[in-house]
Amino acid sequence: MRSSSPHRSDPLHIPGSLIEHRFVIGQLAKRAILGRYRGTILGLLWSLLTPLLLLAVYTFVFGTILQVRWTSQSGGNAEFAAILFSGMLVHGILAECLTQASTLIVSNPQYVKKVVFPLEALPWVTVISAFFQGVISTGILLAYLLIAQGGIPWTAILFPIPLFALVFVCIAVGWLIAATAVYLKDIAQMMGLLSTVLFFMAPILYPKSALPEEFQPLLYLNPLTYIIEQFRAVVLWGELPDWSGLTLYTLAAIAAAWLSLAWFQKTRKGFADVL
Repeated sequence: MRSSSPHRSDPLHIPGSLIEHRFVIGQLAKRAILGRYRGTILGLLWSLLTPLLLLAVYTFVFGTILQVRWTSQSGGNAEFAAILFSGMLVHGILAECLTQASTLIVSNPQYVKKVVFPLEALPWVTVISAFFQGVISTGILLAYLLIAQGGIPWTAILFPIPLFALVFVCIAVGWLIAATAVYLKDIAQMMGLLSTVLFFMAPILYPKSALPEEFQPLLYLNPLTYIIEQFRAVVLWGELPDWSGLTLYTLAAIAAAWLSLAWFQKTRKGFADVL
């Protein structure tokens, strides 16, 4: 059975889809977060242990074995670990949204065929789940800074600001990929590769200055680059956000989310036929 109401795709429905269906989204997000660790001995503690283990492994491999160093780095492996982990943290949020979105509709045909269900709410579930892990990882990072460096910049309290801008990128990706993957099954196979490309084409393992100056602007084709820089600025280096830059970035991300929502609402009419 399908809803007789029109499927909204106006800009106000970007936050509206979250607010209107907040109960359903909240329940599904809770189930997704808990379901990830269901049946394990440590349960939700894995959300804490995973970033801790990654922080330790990447620090040892890149900081000790490979001797990778950041430009003007003076804090040894501890500082490099924080720089590396902060970039991985931001990448991990978008990477999870990419990989999950490709199977979001295909793996839930019951929501498409059997009940009246706000399908546009499903990508929000993935976004909330990804940001839950991102916030946990940020807490680990702040605790690490406190222990390793003896303090945290006061600007660290502003870390939600760059992540807020990333929300619109993630929901845009969710709507676009979820809808397209219904018709083009190859999308699911491409997401892992795309996630890897985004990782190495962002200043995560290396500083932007490591590239020739003429190639540095190309890094900003990656939507993660600017957010990683702003996240590091407020959390690691005690700098205020670039308010004008973040405003422009957020507006562009909202425009992308609007186009993706319109695409999702237009193509959803054929989901049941394909599935």
